[in-house]
Amino acid sequence: MKLKINKGRENKFYVSLMAFVIISFLIIFTSKLWMYDDNPIKQTPFNKDILGLEQTTLILKKWHYNPEKGFMEVFLETRHTGSDNVRPTFAFAAKASKTLESYPVKIIYQKDNQFVLHISEVPQNYTVIGLFVKEIRDQKILESEARDKLFAEKGAVDPSATLDLPQPKEKIIVGDYRKISADKTLKEMAQVVYEEEFIALEIEQIIKKINTLEKEQIPLQDDIIASIENEMKQLESELVYKTEDEKQEVRLQLVKKKTAIENVNEKKEEYKNRLLEMQNKKKKLQEKIEMIRSGEKKKYAAEDESV
Repeated sequence: MKLKINKGRENKFYVSLMAFVIISFLIIFTSKLWMYDDNPIKQTPFNKDILGLEQTTLILKKWHYNPEKGFMEVFLETRHTGSDNVRPTFAFAAKASKTLESYPVKIIYQKDNQFVLHISEVPQNYTVIGLFVKEIRDQKILESEARDKLFAEKGAVDPSATLDLPQPKEKIIVGDYRKISADKTLKEMAQVVYEEEFIALEIEQIIKKINTLEKEQIPLQDDIIASIENEMKQLESELVYKTEDEKQEVRLQLVKKKTAIENVNEKKEEYKNRLLEMQNKKKKLQEKIEMIRSGEKKKYAAEDESV
């Protein structure tokens, strides 16, 4: 009997231990979902100019994470803003902010100034990731600048002199788990899909600008005009009770308000023109997506015919 009781106690102990272990793991791996994190969000802003390199402005377009496969997908654009005739190339690296653990980075799409990067081996309990973007300028340009500097300092340059070339500039783009979207369907796609995705992201930003113009900026100008017109009516109604000198002052105020209305109308026209431009740009980009898709359909049709 004692043996059965002891075995029963042992079974309960092991069951309790297993339950404790399972609950602990669940707490550790799901804590980001339910625990409040009052640390400042360190995310680099999306769709904003990122400065810090010599020749390039960076724009972070998108940053997603697949928790099941442990990799991140980053959409990045570069804009050449420097004076170099030869555009720089780029090297990428990624590290955890606290542990400085490195994660492999692979360029899976590159076209013109657009990059899609995959950061792999990222654990589910990550918090902040730093994406290091190194700007590698053309060697001949750097050597030319170094010689010009030596000439300015010494008045002559020895062709055999060792040139002191600067190290490549580096910018860290930061990803915070609270701003990085989780996507379990994330996987490496065909190149044309990324091309379409970049266009879709641009259309998304254009739609936001269109909505701002239609719902905020243009109506605001109408409100301002209505407010000025009301003020003018009030001033005109008071003219009867004014002396000649006071009437002259009121008339000057009315002239100023008419000028103000003209200025607001000019701004309104600028917004309308910008709205039209944005609508046309959106249409052209949608046509570009259709053209890409049509080209892919023709490609697959030709492949089918050759089989």
